[in-house]
Order: sequence, then C-alpha cells, then structure tokens
Amino acid sequence: MIDIEPSINQEKNKSPSWSSSIFKGTRLGIQYDIAYKFEKPDKIMNNRLSYRLEYSRAFLDYFSLHVDTKLFTFFKNDHRIKSEEDIMSFEGRTREAYLQASFNKTSIKAGIQVIVWGESDYAIVTNEIGRLDYREPLSLNIDDLRIGQPMLTVDQYTSFGNWSGFFVPYPQFNEQPRKGTGYYYDPFDGNVEYEKKKQDENFFEYGLRWRKTFGKSDISIMAASLIDNQYALTMISPNLISRSKERFFMTGATFNRAINNFLVKGEVAIKSQKTYNDASFQMVKKDALDASFGIDYSPNSTFTLSMEAVNYHIMNWTDEIQGIPRNNHILLLALSKQLMKNDLALSWASMYNGPYTNFFNILSASYNWNDHITLNCDVLIPITDDVKSGFYPYRDQKQFAFRVLYQL
Repeated sequence: MIDIEPSINQEKNKSPSWSSSIFKGTRLGIQYDIAYKFEKPDKIMNNRLSYRLEYSRAFLDYFSLHVDTKLFTFFKNDHRIKSEEDIMSFEGRTREAYLQASFNKTSIKAGIQVIVWGESDYAIVTNEIGRLDYREPLSLNIDDLRIGQPMLTVDQYTSFGNWSGFFVPYPQFNEQPRKGTGYYYDPFDGNVEYEKKKQDENFFEYGLRWRKTFGKSDISIMAASLIDNQYALTMISPNLISRSKERFFMTGATFNRAINNFLVKGEVAIKSQKTYNDASFQMVKKDALDASFGIDYSPNSTFTLSMEAVNYHIMNWTDEIQGIPRNNHILLLALSKQLMKNDLALSWASMYNGPYTNFFNILSASYNWNDHITLNCDVLIPITDDVKSGFYPYRDQKQFAFRVLYQL
C-alpha cells in the first residue's frame, strides 16, 4: 500500500502563494445600469457600466489598508455624456482609500474617508462633514451619494465612552451636475459667469465627537468647525458671480433607543454663521437649527416600517433671505419586505417636502439570482408644480431604472 498522508500534509503546510496573499480581501463588482425617462420627452437617462473594487487587508499586526473605489464608463445617451458627438466617457469616484493603524484602544486612519455621525438615513442634520454627489439627484439614499475626501481621523475607546476626532486639511465640495449633462440646471439661463474669490486664509476642518452606549441606547455629542460643502455665491455685477468658501460652526447631539420592535432615533444641530443670499444676491449670515426624529418598526426580520420628520430652521429669519423659507420640513415614510428566503427584497419610499411642496416616490425591487448576480429595478416619480421647489427642475423625470450586478 502506498502511503499518501505525508504528501497531503506537505500540501497543507505550504505557505500561500504571493498572488493569493496579495489579493486576499479583494472584492470586485461589475454593474450595468440603464434608466428610461417615460414622461415626454421620453429618452434614456442612464446607460453605463461601473466597475467597483473593494479591498481590505491587515498586515504587520497593527496596520490595515482599506479601498473602495469605482470606475464608470458612460455610453451614448447617458446623461453624463457632455456632447452628443461623444460615444463614451470615463469617470472615477473613490469613497474610501485609507491606511489604518490600531494600537490597544486607539485607531488612527489617514487617507480618503467618509465620516457618518448622524442617525438619519435620508437627511443632513449632523452629517455635515462629508460631501455628496448631486450629479445623480434622484436618490433618497444619502449613503449612495457620499464621496470621500482626504483626512486624518483618530478614535479612542474608553470605558467612559468613545472619542472620535477628525482633521481635513483641504475640504472639497459637493459635486453638481455639469454643463452639458442631462441634469444640469442654470437658474440664470447662461447669462452670468462664475469666478472663484481669492481667499488666503486657512480652510481646514476639524471636530470632535463623544459617543456612549447605555444598554439598548446610544447618545453622542459633537462639535466641529466646517467649510460649507456648497460654495457661497455673491453677485459682483449683473453678469458675474463670485464663489467663495465660507466657514460655519456646528454643535449637535444624536440618540437612538431600541424598545421592543421599535428603534427611536433623532438628532439636532445648531449651525452658526451659515450663509444665505438676499434679493441683491449678497451674502447674509444667519444661525440655523436643524433636527430630525424617526421611528423604525420591525415586527420580524423581514419587514421594516420607517417614519421620519425633519425640519431645517433659520433663526432670526427675515424676508430679505431669498429662496429659502424660515422652516423647510420633510416627512418620509418607507416600507421594506424580504421574500423567498430573503432573495427578493421589495421597498417603497415616499417623501413630502414643504412649504415649497413636492413629493418624491420610489418603488424598488432587488433579486439575488445566485451568489454572484443581483438584479435591481426602480420606479422613480417626482411630483411638483411649485417653481420654488428644489425638485422643480426634475419634475418631468419620471423614470424606470434597471441594474444587473455581478460580483466576484
């Protein structure tokens, strides 16, 4: 009889190859996305491929590398194609790419990161640190819109609570639809030009948060000095507008509490010296008080009902402030249900925004075909007749979207 046991043991004791070691922790995804606007004039809005790389690997006991990035290929008729003569174009977006060092109860991260301090899934109250990608404006999922930026963060874990601090040396701004693309909107109809104001002061951002868990509850308190994610605008002449970076200060608090099948959550923030515009398009500085309150109800693991109310309030508001009301409120209702052993997920969300009335509705379905392929479809219906509404430029963007994702 031939003894094969030694050879089997030799195979087990072999060190992993260099290639298998270096690619461990890698996840690749390829997604095709098509969206059709079915309200006249009907046309294709999305026609694209995206390639996503997620990589996470620990090394040298104390260090780890994390990467989450996407490359997009936009084909003809996609709204991100700037010229009808272009067959395709390419863009990239990196959510995270940072190096992490962990020692005892301290974690330090350096690189491109996203910080989420709030509790709301749909509104910006205390989540003012990160910037958003508004080039895809018809999305209720704030998490999908987040774009990372270079920063240094430190987390310290103690028995008294967890401390988190951040420093952003050069803050970046929200991405807006660019001229020539499908969602671009110019309130001045091309009659003005924009220039960046020369500013020599430092524009770094920094902040600190304390968070503590008490049984089924979490609370946090935070403070930060921030640069507004939107440029402030000042009219220099009837044909020229200056864009500038403006600082404001935020103090806030969040909480959540699990009670049986309910999760109660909320957040509040005072924002000092926020920038607005008056009738002559000059800057006006006012303090703001923003707050949200939500309830999630989950009677079982396959069904969730979410309700949330949000209010954005300008303190000491006067009618000289143009385009922004004293109170801008949002009411949101969302349902989600999983079926077929969780392979099929159905969801519906409806948002009301006032006093400049608009409704936004989205019905979604997601099906896990197998371990690698996921199919998704969405029906998006914005409704508004109020010219002051933020959704007014997209009032005719009723769409059906389909996506197929292949993951390795």
